[in-house]
Amino acid sequence: MRGSALVLAVVLAAVLAAASAGLPSRLSASPILLTGGSVASAPEAPAGLGMPSPPSVSGETAKQAHIRTMITEAWGDATATWQIVIGERTFESDLPQINFVGAVRASHCYGLYISPGPVYCSGNNTVFVSLSEMERVSSRITGVGDLGLAFLVAHELGHHVQKVHGRFRVLSALIRAAPQLQRELSLRFELEADCLAGVWAGKSPKFATLAGAREAMLTAIDAIGDDKVQLASAGLVNPATFTHGTSAQRVRWFKAGVDGGTIETCDVLNAAIID
Repeated sequence: MRGSALVLAVVLAAVLAAASAGLPSRLSASPILLTGGSVASAPEAPAGLGMPSPPSVSGETAKQAHIRTMITEAWGDATATWQIVIGERTFESDLPQINFVGAVRASHCYGLYISPGPVYCSGNNTVFVSLSEMERVSSRITGVGDLGLAFLVAHELGHHVQKVHGRFRVLSALIRAAPQLQRELSLRFELEADCLAGVWAGKSPKFATLAGAREAMLTAIDAIGDDKVQLASAGLVNPATFTHGTSAQRVRWFKAGVDGGTIETCDVLNAAIID
């Protein structure tokens, strides 16, 4: 076992022992936002935020309209699946929303820095989707396609499932205990979301069971691994800057979710190895 993995195992054991001694299992009133491998505090959502966006975005192209319709269908399928997996009462107590926007802005999540999207803000339980960014991704990254875009949103919804199950709290505690492992812990957290997207794909009542759907998602996941994205954009690979995992890692954990079909399958934070 690598040195960092050994340290992680020791730290995680201590955190979980503390949790079993009586710490609350649900996320506290001050959730965190994971963005590109960094963790920042986010306030609780004021009443009225996180509501679904209008059915269209001003000035959207025909391609963007298609993407919105497709993602809306996938979102309905995924949220219905998670409602069954984790229980209707638990799911509806922190009901997630999706908001289609022209561009993801810091103001969407209390001024915190966020990526072009899609992105999940734990403070208002909302996945923000920039249609222009999704169109750019689908056109510039070979192999992504519609199912790849659906996976990206399912990954963000996976972060909401992590919130509901207290994984943000576990991540915060681990980083406080071993700040030198923040990058690896954050990357593992992202792989958990990939795995949870796989749980949805494996239990999907319709969308992800269409002919070739899962295969198309796997093709997209392979295309968006940190190593392949870096190689395609810069001509070199720097593992020290990875935020979401290699193509092989992301494919592995998505498949684990599909095959395992449970949230427990996706305990990447506690996995001995992630490759």
